[in-house]
Amino acid sequence: MPVVSAERFATGLTWGEYLAGAAEHQEQRRQIYESVTFTPAQREALAALRPLGLKVLVLEEYWCGDAARTGPVLARVAEEAGMEARWFFRDQNLDIMDQYLENGTSRAIPCFIFMTRDLEYLTHWGSRPRAVKEAARPLQPLPPQGDPARPAAFERFKQVLAAAYEKVMPHGVVDELLQYINTALQHKI
Repeated sequence: MPVVSAERFATGLTWGEYLAGAAEHQEQRRQIYESVTFTPAQREALAALRPLGLKVLVLEEYWCGDAARTGPVLARVAEEAGMEARWFFRDQNLDIMDQYLENGTSRAIPCFIFMTRDLEYLTHWGSRPRAVKEAARPLQPLPPQGDPARPAAFERFKQVLAAAYEKVMPHGVVDELLQYINTALQHKI
């Protein structure tokens, strides 16, 4: 059964449309997109995906800092692999999001849902690279809104995330996405 209908998939925004409308983090997204490079092995692996005509449905929101970092990487991966990618706003598509909750409970974004050319589910990835999740884990949960300790804790959280992203961008993210896709394809065959 398809993740979404072809008609609904077609209503998603292209990367260019999504970026043009970005109310937040637009320049960061543009800079990351323009700076993404691939290793020779990554180029080879992405080229091998081209004949498959894969598709990817991206759930994001403009305010999300994680999406601002990994969404542009996904856009470049999709281009290089010949995947049709469409961006959807999570909060307007909860029926889709609720099928791909992180840990079964969280509407964490970004969420990249990889599909066959016929929109059949392959795998999904989100909301952060594994190494970033591991770096952030000791700092969670953050103090609740209104707690006087929250501002300092949130600032520390952002610093740890930025440092962890610095270590994995972009090649570690590309490798992780390729691992998800290729593992799913091996199980599909």
